[in-house]
Amino acid sequence: MKVILDDRFLTDEPRTLAQAIDMGVDAASAGGRVVVDIIADGRSVRTDELDDAKAMAHACDEVRLTSAEPRSFIRVTLLDACEALGEAKSAQADAADLLEAGSVSDAFASINTSLRLWQAARQALDQGAQLLGLDLTTLPLADTEQLPKAIASLTAGLEEVRRCVACEDWAALGDVLRYDLDELVETWQTLLERVAAHIASEDVSA
Repeated sequence: MKVILDDRFLTDEPRTLAQAIDMGVDAASAGGRVVVDIIADGRSVRTDELDDAKAMAHACDEVRLTSAEPRSFIRVTLLDACEALGEAKSAQADAADLLEAGSVSDAFASINTSLRLWQAARQALDQGAQLLGLDLTTLPLADTEQLPKAIASLTAGLEEVRRCVACEDWAALGDVLRYDLDELVETWQTLLERVAAHIASEDVSA
């Protein structure tokens, strides 16, 4: 099984996909980089597959891995998440309109889009900080409570969405989407932009 990292042949020793990925990750780490994409026999390996022991036990002819410098990669990921929240804002508004019109089933596609993008934003923040060893509580924000408030407000908003769905309280769900989560978009976009700027500064070690 050929293992190629950034177009550089590493080895043909691995017998399983898991072994190939481990070798690629180790090689990237030795160079101060992180693996950001994995292609096995021409097919992208999904994140959820990495936790699937059966999938990881398979053999392939070729595994290609792409790496990136961690700080730059996390910064771009955060800015992408920031931009994507604009899509979440639109999806929430569409869902609220559909709920108000009584089209509950049609609203769920937009609701799911919104929830997926919010989850991605939260993961980008948490996983980025973990990867860089960054303590989010020490960020030089003008308001030291900005981060915990933003996280708490998002958690509360998403929990309210789940409660409304479980109780089939469509009127309340529309309000949460149209007002509560809508107001959080700008807050989170500002937060993600500031974290990205901080990561790009020379004060953060890669």
